[in-house]
Amino acid sequence: MKKSKSSHPYLILSLVILIWGLNFIVGRCLLSTAVFGYVHITGVLFAFLRYLTGALTMIMILTVRKRRFIEIYQEMRPYIKVILVSILASSIFVLSSNQSQFYVSSGTTSIIINLCPLLVLIYGIWFLEEKLTIKKTTGFVLGFLGGLLFLYNSIYGGGNFNVGTGVLLSMVAMAAWAGYTVTLYYLGGADRVTVLGVQHTISSLLIAPFLGIYMLSSPLVFVLDVWSVLGILFSGVFSSAIGYILYFKAIETIGAPRAASFLFLIPFVSLLGDVMLQELPPPIALIGGVAAILGVALIKKDS
Repeated sequence: MKKSKSSHPYLILSLVILIWGLNFIVGRCLLSTAVFGYVHITGVLFAFLRYLTGALTMIMILTVRKRRFIEIYQEMRPYIKVILVSILASSIFVLSSNQSQFYVSSGTTSIIINLCPLLVLIYGIWFLEEKLTIKKTTGFVLGFLGGLLFLYNSIYGGGNFNVGTGVLLSMVAMAAWAGYTVTLYYLGGADRVTVLGVQHTISSLLIAPFLGIYMLSSPLVFVLDVWSVLGILFSGVFSSAIGYILYFKAIETIGAPRAASFLFLIPFVSLLGDVMLQELPPPIALIGGVAAILGVALIKKDS
């Protein structure tokens, strides 16, 4: 994949980091009792509405473009296998990541998920013939170390209940997001809005049955108020539509491993939510932050 020396991909990734970091905070506020004292919406339902809103956003864009169904089908036909894998990965990601935030903080969830660049790097070296340089290796190690330090602080310093369940769900989400990132590499060249429109629409349909399965054991919670509406709109329009488009564009420009490395920085934003809800981060979290920044800086310079 052709890599750009322009700073534009990195400005795009900076915006993605901000959007997705805020999205973890939004999820934590709505899916747990941390802020309002009660749950606004069940994680499974939030995942469904998030992708459904994202799908509707993409469909609106395609409608404005006057794209016909037959045109979309013909364009996506060469990518069917990759799109199916991508849809499965994104569905698993959104289900597990949103549900995990009932058990652990937004910081913990985002930290675990955003350790996935290491998995993307391993795939890139093994299958995509990415060159493993000293700068790149050092950068990824520092970024991963920074994430582990954040994780240690979040789990052992937060006093969360039922941490094991939340961590397990977050790890599933991490693996799914790594897989999703790799599929975007193989979808390079296809129209981003069309790809994401198809992905979000089918993913919404795949998630829908889980609502019924969940209801067999627990009732779905949905408090219809301004916070729920704003949260769903932000998560659907900005995080699942705009954020995904920008991330896709960055992967096309600089490659999957380098673009994914910026995910090491997302916990900075999401941990702001924990700071507002709990307390200032201890020194170990600050050390982790410095390590992550240095790591991403080294990876960026290795071009």
